[in-house]
Amino acid sequence: MSEDDDFDGLESTKVEGATAESSSPSTDHGTDYPSYCIVGGAHAFILRISSLFGLAPLRFKPHEKGFSVSLSSAMCVYSYILVTLLVILAVFGMVAEIQVGVEFSVRMTSRITQVVSTGDMLVVVVTACAGVYGAPKRMRIMLGFMEKVASVDNSIGCQYSGLTERKLCAILLAILIFFTVLIADDFCFYALQATKVDREWDMVINYIGFYLLWYVVMILELQFAFTALSVHARFRAVNEALALTARQVAVPVDLPRCPPLNIYAIRVSPVVSQRSANVSLLVDSMPTKESTVIIKRIVSGEPRLVVAPCEAIRRLAVLYGTLCEVVHSIDDSYGLPLIVIIISTLLHLIITPYFLIMELIVSTNRIHFLVLQFLWCGTHMLRMFVLVEPCHYTANEGKRTESLICRLMTSTPSNGVLPSRLELFSRQLMLQSVNYSPMGMCTLDRPLVASVIGAVTTYLVILIQFQRYGT
Repeated sequence: MSEDDDFDGLESTKVEGATAESSSPSTDHGTDYPSYCIVGGAHAFILRISSLFGLAPLRFKPHEKGFSVSLSSAMCVYSYILVTLLVILAVFGMVAEIQVGVEFSVRMTSRITQVVSTGDMLVVVVTACAGVYGAPKRMRIMLGFMEKVASVDNSIGCQYSGLTERKLCAILLAILIFFTVLIADDFCFYALQATKVDREWDMVINYIGFYLLWYVVMILELQFAFTALSVHARFRAVNEALALTARQVAVPVDLPRCPPLNIYAIRVSPVVSQRSANVSLLVDSMPTKESTVIIKRIVSGEPRLVVAPCEAIRRLAVLYGTLCEVVHSIDDSYGLPLIVIIISTLLHLIITPYFLIMELIVSTNRIHFLVLQFLWCGTHMLRMFVLVEPCHYTANEGKRTESLICRLMTSTPSNGVLPSRLELFSRQLMLQSVNYSPMGMCTLDRPLVASVIGAVTTYLVILIQFQRYGT
């Protein structure tokens, strides 16, 4: 593979005027969102899939850099109709299964499994509704923070990797294929069980909506994870620019072995040049007529600062504040869906091992069922890590920024402009945190996984004791 194929080269984000037909939706704070933005590569791939399942009601138009995406009223209607029909199918199917009774139901074979299965279906329904009905608002916010992401890309001279883009698309596709196989296997297993009581078609009708809603939930989680990983890549690039600045002022820092500033091939062009979105009280925003470029690459491909170190620190502080605002925008737009997903994942991590343990206790030798439940347990743990790991990596980059600024402050002379810039940046770090805290209810980080595992263990013990007393 040639170098030209691996790296598409430097791309500056260009401002493009909005079309006459476009209208600018307003935020809750009175500012206007761009009416569309340009996306490409893996970002366009995940948005296309999300659009199919009602999670990204966008209009896609071909563009030389990928696709021009804008909010579509027709796709909003499609999303609402789709999820409403699937919810109606799932709820009516659940009621029909309960009415059949434990004697003929293939999933609800006892009173306690009726309660557990009903809870299983309801959390999927609620999660899908929270994702789809809130999709238009999330997409409006996305159009807004994509412009901020583009400004960061432009300033740090980002380099896009076609190879990384293809790998990311392959990972997304592999996860979807695995989930499709698991869903199909689970569906076929219960359909075969229903043939023993001549209810195979009833089972198909009652559960088709439930299984399709599972796709909506999974795509929603992947959409958030991809967005969080994209922001993490920008924080990492800002840190590499800080490390480069530190080396220029003779402060020893370790640079990564991999090529720096290599961001997931997400090409974004803002629609309109708006006033600086940075609201830091400590760091001045960059004038609109001033060149915001901090890093360029020389002929050999090595990055070089194009401004003085003190000016680079000031501009990087502005970019850091911009990325913190992007994190808060994502936090606000995904707040309710994330809380519902965390609760649903907790419930599924209780329900699925419960079925697995009870099957082992009963010992009916249904190996296929045991394998299915084991795979579902692994899938739910994977879902938890898909949510938590990108947020954990982003928080680590925030801590790395603090470490770099601290090293610069302790290693540079105390006179001149640079120490004052570093002091302002350090105060900004104290005021702007880098973490995802949906609705302020929890922080998405690895300690959350430990808390969930502890809760799952506790409730499993309680459920198994109730089952034993019931028998």
